[in-house]
Amino acid sequence: MLTYANLIVGSFQVNCRIISNRETGRCVICDPGDNADKITGHIRNNRLVPTAVILTHGHLDHCGAAAEVAEAFKIPVVGPHRDDREWLRNLDRQARMFGLETRPALEPDRYVTDGEKLDLELGESILVLHCPGHTPGQVCYYFRESGFLLSGDVLFAGSVGRSDFPGGNHSDLINSIRNRILILPDSTAVLPGHGPDSTVGEERNTNPYLY
Repeated sequence: MLTYANLIVGSFQVNCRIISNRETGRCVICDPGDNADKITGHIRNNRLVPTAVILTHGHLDHCGAAAEVAEAFKIPVVGPHRDDREWLRNLDRQARMFGLETRPALEPDRYVTDGEKLDLELGESILVLHCPGHTPGQVCYYFRESGFLLSGDVLFAGSVGRSDFPGGNHSDLINSIRNRILILPDSTAVLPGHGPDSTVGEERNTNPYLY
């Protein structure tokens, strides 16, 4: 069984998730958007052994510190889907839009594909779900055995992701949620990129944006 910690990083208050195996100490770092020192400090203070950085999508607030964190531990950057390549190549433009510190273009060590099962040395495979709508290459990561989903900016507690950025599409977003996420067991914990956690059942039954 895996466990997770949440570090809130950057001016956009992104949930950077540290997913770890309690027995081995191996972990992956999801969406290190900023505050690399905070993230690396947490890893070292808890004596964890990171094996990869994984990204849900290419927006700066979710991947701005990915290269720095990956370099600190000499680990690969994995994801998102290739359809977010242009977002990652234009991190400097994104930073200028929001008046943030510029970042160099990011090229992951590899992109992920829908339905792929990642083996990142956690003792449990991670299923990749391509869920476009917020961005074209947005993915969610499903940990079936441990019962949780990293939903990025697709699904939030009581809300859904924005679709008004370039490449966003509201119909695609809702279809992704209904056809990829709401089919998961009700007890599945939904760990979004911002805000509080929820469950699939809670969102299916109460989320006003889905009906």
